[in-house]
Amino acid sequence: MNKKLNAITLSGMIVGPVLGSGVILLPPLLYNMIGNFSLIIWATILILGFAFALVFGKLAILYPGDGGVSLATKAALGKKYQLLTSFYLICAVFFGPVAVLIIAAQFLQEYFPNTTLEMLGFYVYVITYICLLIRLNFLGTLMLIVTSAITIIFFVSSINILLSVNEFHFSLPTISLKEIGYSFIIVFWAIVGWEVIGNYSREVQHTSTLTRAVVFSATMTSLVYLLLTLAICFGDFPKDEEFKLVWLIEPIFGKASNIILTTISTTLCVGTLILFVGGVARLITSLELTPFTSTVTKTGVPIGALNFLSIIYIITLFLVYFDYLSLDNLVAFADGFFIANALIGLVTAIILFEKGFLRTSAIILTVVFSIILLFSNIFILAVIFALFIFTYLKKQKTQTSS
Repeated sequence: MNKKLNAITLSGMIVGPVLGSGVILLPPLLYNMIGNFSLIIWATILILGFAFALVFGKLAILYPGDGGVSLATKAALGKKYQLLTSFYLICAVFFGPVAVLIIAAQFLQEYFPNTTLEMLGFYVYVITYICLLIRLNFLGTLMLIVTSAITIIFFVSSINILLSVNEFHFSLPTISLKEIGYSFIIVFWAIVGWEVIGNYSREVQHTSTLTRAVVFSATMTSLVYLLLTLAICFGDFPKDEEFKLVWLIEPIFGKASNIILTTISTTLCVGTLILFVGGVARLITSLELTPFTSTVTKTGVPIGALNFLSIIYIITLFLVYFDYLSLDNLVAFADGFFIANALIGLVTAIILFEKGFLRTSAIILTVVFSIILLFSNIFILAVIFALFIFTYLKKQKTQTSS
């Protein structure tokens, strides 16, 4: 008899993918962009994220299985739209992993000052590529340990910073509506990952376990992000230069702060890349788009899709090197496709749910996420719209022929 997950163990498996590299990437990135206004953005997105988690948790209960929420989409909208979510996810992974590579490189550059960020990012990807080839079986456990460690470090460090503040001063900078919208695009990365809930739905004995795990996980991730943002906004840090995450843990860990943060953050980034790139490579292989991307090794590694993604990442790193793309651009582009993917899940929920709090939440989230999506890059919006039209017309054609 297989041992089923309880609420605590399931929460541990959910928190990792949801926090992921976002916990080291987003708070300093957003603060350096809009200062104390980031606190309002965070408060809003975390409330939306909580509702988002509950909606996707309910979908996982209604349609349990390894396919996750895509099973619900297939039931509500048909196989064509299940395929569309796959295309949006693949497009997001053209940009997201490179952002993770750059953030890992930023931590490493202190130890390799004569090497460019892009080259360090390439070296990190080479390590990731090798790990994907040898298929590390202990990766899930490693990610859980690393995510737990960095969560505890940030949790304790943030509280320590806040307790040492003598007087809280809070002033909001003046920012435009466009900056607010772009900030929401950036910070959406923090609630990407709730789609994984469905993948564990068969591993629990009671649906109440899944519900409790979602509530606990959403509470913990929200608390970590909120404490981290409060500490960054109110802490006694230099205001005339960009915030550095290492400042947060220095009061406790002193001279060891750099090496601790670099080690944990790099490991977390590589682990996130392995899970994400590996998962999407298998997804691309399963779609059987071309003979090249469908190639699999004897050991089951999706080598064709992996090489295809590798080419994309090398090209993107070159674009970053020549200043055509920046870290926040990469996050924003990836999040545009993540939002499009989320919208399909929310429309699925609206169709499947009966009247009640979760259906109302799904409707509100659909409207809010659609508005946020409008602040995305025009090229990204064009691709999202083109993929949708292609899917819609193809479905109409199928119906007509039948």
